Amino acid sequence: MSDINAPSEFVDAAYHLEDDDMVEFYRKWAADYDHEMLDKLGYTSPASLASILIEQLPDTASTILDLGCGTGLTCRLLAERGYSRLDGVDISTEMLQVARERGIYRHLLTGDLNDPLERESDSYDGVVSSGTFTHGHVGPEPLDEVFRVLKPGGILACTVHVDLWETKGFEAKFTALVNQGIASLISKDEGSYYRDGPIEGWFCVYKKTPG
Repeated sequence: MSDINAPSEFVDAAYHLEDDDMVEFYRKWAADYDHEMLDKLGYTSPASLASILIEQLPDTASTILDLGCGTGLTCRLLAERGYSRLDGVDISTEMLQVARERGIYRHLLTGDLNDPLERESDSYDGVVSSGTFTHGHVGPEPLDEVFRVLKPGGILACTVHVDLWETKGFEAKFTALVNQGIASLISKDEGSYYRDGPIEGWFCVYKKTPG
């Protein structure tokens, strides 16, 4: 039996993925992912995070990288608000195909977030990531690359599962980035990932220190 509090068998399976299983899991579920998460489970995290980023980056001309973009649930909401300079990266080509069909992204890249991002340094006003820093997915290692590709003064808005904040090194990594003068904390608030659900994640906003 799982010792992780997940809202459904589908999410529980995602939380227990091994590296070799992740691509296959999302290949299988890409076509049904939005229905499963939005309609069945009331997944509100992408909308919450999009609202946070809009507050921090109200200029709709801002360049934004969607890290672990999946089917594009977060950026579809940004696009509805007039943002058009949107790029995404995800490990699953099938999830990216669903995102591509939305017609909202400039560029979509297939890539493992543990590898260097194929983006220029200081090239994005914002990076957004919903549901990527969670069980069975990605640890804090990509954060160095995130702050490399952010412009000075750029914003990272992301969720981090509360169970992993300390145990997987997110707290230590963000603290190190702040202490090194690379980033500064704007806000860090607990919230639910699902409608009427329990507190499950930190909604974090960090700014890249201006040069």
